[in-house]
Amino acid sequence: MNATTEFYQTLSSMSFTLLGIWFAVMQFANGSWRGDPQRHRANLHIALHFFLPGFLGLSALLSGNPDSGLLWRSVFVLGGLVAVAESLSFLQLSRAPFGLAGQVLRMLDPVLLTLMVVAAVLPEGLFLVTPLQIEGMLTGLLFMSGLCYVWLAFAEPAPPTPQPPH
Repeated sequence: MNATTEFYQTLSSMSFTLLGIWFAVMQFANGSWRGDPQRHRANLHIALHFFLPGFLGLSALLSGNPDSGLLWRSVFVLGGLVAVAESLSFLQLSRAPFGLAGQVLRMLDPVLLTLMVVAAVLPEGLFLVTPLQIEGMLTGLLFMSGLCYVWLAFAEPAPPTPQPPH
């Protein structure tokens, strides 16, 4: 087993585990995350940062020839294009959560995802690393930015509790 295979096994496992934990956290928030449409949208966008690397990692593992496989390249292009569209839509939110740090992450998302699409169509031997290794770096960065989003979500102060009328 090579290092790229081990990386994608680890990334997929961690991604799907954290996706499940993120959904559990949202459920334990008593549904309050659904009360604000902007917050709901942001929380779903965070989930993309765990679902997409896990799914792409699985496609890399399932392709017969990981270094030049048509399967992983096709899935990375399709998944990347859908995610670029989603991240551009998320960037359009008028009132985004998480302040300046969240804004920087929101602007980074379409760049990372576009680079993932480009890397999927690179020919072999163009760089010292394979296109699949480049994809690993990019999906790893996408996963890490998801962790940053989660940290910002937990660091954000709770909304004020409405006081009952006297």
